[in-house]
Amino acid sequence: MADQIGIMLKNLNNDLQRYSDREAKKMGITQVQMSIIDFIYRDEESRELYQTDVEREFNIQKSSATTLLQLMEKKDLIVRSPSNHDSRYKMILLTPKARHFAKRIRAFYDHNENDLRQVLGDDVDSFIKNLRLLRDDMRNRLKD
Repeated sequence: MADQIGIMLKNLNNDLQRYSDREAKKMGITQVQMSIIDFIYRDEESRELYQTDVEREFNIQKSSATTLLQLMEKKDLIVRSPSNHDSRYKMILLTPKARHFAKRIRAFYDHNENDLRQVLGDDVDSFIKNLRLLRDDMRNRLKD
C-alpha cells in the first residue's frame, strides 16, 4: 500500500511528542505542560493570556484546558490572576518555578525547529505551505 498522508502525519506527531516528552521528563513535567509554559513565555509580554488562548493555541476543548491548567496550578507552574483590563477574566501567569524552565524549553524548541528545517532544506517553505493547506482543508471539513 502507498504511504498514507494522515498516518504519516500522525506518526510524525507521535515522534515529536515523544522527543519533547523525553526533555520534559528531565524537568519533572509533561510534554503538554512544557508546551503551555513555552506558549505563555513567548506571548506574555505582548498580551494577557487566558484559558481561551490556551484552547485556541493547542486546539483543545474547554474541559481539557481546564483540567490541564488546574493540574499546572497544583504543580506550582502557573497562577491565575484577575485581568488588568477586565476583572471577570483570569489571566494565566508563570510561577518562578515555571520561569526557571522556560528558557531551557525555548532553547529546546528552537534547536528542534532548526534541525527539522535543516532536514527539509530548500523544501521547507513548500512543506509549510502544504501543511497549511492540509490544516485549512481539515478545518473547513470540521465546520460542516
